[in-house]
Amino acid sequence: MTEQAKPLRIMIVDDHAVVRSGLRAVLEDEEGLEVVGDAANARESLVKAQALRPDVVLMDIRMEGDDDASGIDACREIRSELPETQVIMFTSYGERESVLASIMAGATGFLTKNVSHARLVEAIRAVGRGQSLLDASVTRDVIERLAELGRAAPEPVDLLSDREKEILLLVAQGLTNKEIAAKLFLSPYTARNHVIRILDKLGLSRRSEAAAQAVKLGLLE
Repeated sequence: MTEQAKPLRIMIVDDHAVVRSGLRAVLEDEEGLEVVGDAANARESLVKAQALRPDVVLMDIRMEGDDDASGIDACREIRSELPETQVIMFTSYGERESVLASIMAGATGFLTKNVSHARLVEAIRAVGRGQSLLDASVTRDVIERLAELGRAAPEPVDLLSDREKEILLLVAQGLTNKEIAAKLFLSPYTARNHVIRILDKLGLSRRSEAAAQAVKLGLLE
């Protein structure tokens, strides 16, 4: 007899209790899905994710009482601390900046809140299988935005070393400092310092701008 597949463990993060309750009702009615917890803000989501270690987090981007990027910041922290946990950004806002920032924070997908129940469930199952939720139109928008940032980004003050170009490419691919460290056999502290130096050399302040510079330098197709 084969062992029954474990349910996909889900955590919901949204500042509206009604939304959390509604999502829980929809998802718990589906076979193979289990809602293990929920959170009302970014800070609470970090604590609960550490304790619950869900397979998938459904993360609102903008929450009452937090800054505009709170959900994105929480996504970045969760993906850094719990790389096996996938994050779907779930929001009323669909502008390209949010999509780009979500991807740079390590999100596996991006859904707007007008999505159908069937599509939501399908998306969560897909992410649980290790698939990405970015369809062709979203990907095209992100690439166009990266190109725009690349055209606006300043020229590098100094040429990057081969190692710095390698790390820049990984940053552009959405890897966290911890993931970069593991991939290149560095300490997280060393990886963080490399990223800081790269941003400083390029005259940049954000990882999304570094991704744009990677496009400009021909490192990311």
